[in-house]
Amino acid sequence: MPQSPTVALPKSWPLVTPPENRSDSTSKDARLVNCFGEKQKDGSYQIYGRAGLAESSRPPAGNATARGMYNWLGDSYAIFGATLYKNGVAVAGTLDTTNGSYKFSSCLGATPKLQLGNGVKAYNYDAAGGLVLISDAQFPAAFVKGWAYLDGTTYVATATAHVLGSDINDPVNWDVLNDILAQIEPDAGVALAKQLVYVVLFKQWTTEVFYDAGNATGSPLGTVQGAKVAYGCITADGVAGMDDVLFWPSTNRGVMPQVVKLEGLKAEVISTDPIERLLDGADFTTTYAFTVKKHGHRFYVLTIVAANLTLVYDMDERLWHQWTDTSGNYFPFVSSSFSGLTTYLQHATNGRIYTFDESYYTDAGDVIVKDIYTPNFDADTRRGKYLAMMLFDADQTEGSVLEVRCNDKDYSPTAWTNFRSVDLSRQRPSLADCGTFTRRAYHFRQKKQTAFRIRAVELQLDLCAL
Repeated sequence: MPQSPTVALPKSWPLVTPPENRSDSTSKDARLVNCFGEKQKDGSYQIYGRAGLAESSRPPAGNATARGMYNWLGDSYAIFGATLYKNGVAVAGTLDTTNGSYKFSSCLGATPKLQLGNGVKAYNYDAAGGLVLISDAQFPAAFVKGWAYLDGTTYVATATAHVLGSDINDPVNWDVLNDILAQIEPDAGVALAKQLVYVVLFKQWTTEVFYDAGNATGSPLGTVQGAKVAYGCITADGVAGMDDVLFWPSTNRGVMPQVVKLEGLKAEVISTDPIERLLDGADFTTTYAFTVKKHGHRFYVLTIVAANLTLVYDMDERLWHQWTDTSGNYFPFVSSSFSGLTTYLQHATNGRIYTFDESYYTDAGDVIVKDIYTPNFDADTRRGKYLAMMLFDADQTEGSVLEVRCNDKDYSPTAWTNFRSVDLSRQRPSLADCGTFTRRAYHFRQKKQTAFRIRAVELQLDLCAL
């Protein structure tokens, strides 16, 4: 009789993958939750658990709504409710609370000032003058969120796509002639930001860029020819930047929501098809976005509260994953800041600021649930397979346990097996007699108060009859 052709079976189960959700739900298909992948020199990946949280400070506002935080001249500023706090101490004055979070900037000059605004009201702050509403007659009554400080001038923008500038290093006084219209397209302004030496105006379905042209009269700005971006901005609250790279949830007249980055004036769509399925139809009314650097990785964190979803883009690995709180809901933080080498996150509702660091293995004492949902896997053959043993190449950490379950019915919620536990402190952690399958997905979960890193799940896999 003719012999069956030899089938080369893989030696390890696939772990690191971008989200593969087939619909607008994260309940099926491969994904990483509260962990991220890191590519090695040999092309393989290892997975780490995300950083944890420890309470750093609790301003006396109580459970007040967070509205942003910023580090200026070595001091930490945070807004909770209608109050601005400097290093946890309330600054005199009451802020507008009608339009969500604030954006921050600062200027130089004889008296450096901090600027903060939410699109309805804008303020200057300095230690001597305190918190002062910007009330100059030339300052717009309504403006979009975001600031841009360039060559001594502070810029804001309006929904009518006008970019307006202050006097030099004087954001108290605004020049009526310092006004340029972003009019390549007739769409409305949405947000303002700065990249490198450029002022960037995000509009409804396009983005326009300006540079300091040194004009003697009127606005110093001129349009950067050829730098128009064919993607607009859904919400100013989704704009965040790091290392002169800007990120934002975008749209235009012809596509569903996407996420775009602008680097060196070059725009690139970074959202994948599965990410865009999650964004399609989402309610962006309450959106948080910030950037952090931890574990040597730079992350853009985008939260859509109505969708109960926090998506995280790893700028260095170009991979998406998901962060949650300890109950599996969205990651409830509005903004990030820093002091020295310490990163801080501002909680959305409980009035607290947390240190965010890889040395913490819990979220303020609550266990972080780290989940790896693998792709459906058939070893490139529809024949039956018997999985005699799984060997787990992970950090050998006392107290660390990996919970393992599988699903042979395309992620059906009722088809998951019971979890089996693997003691990762053992020298060769393994599971024996893992059953037979044609196609299977695994769910690996670690929820212990320990560090977590896994490099591979090696297999003893044989063909069999089902």
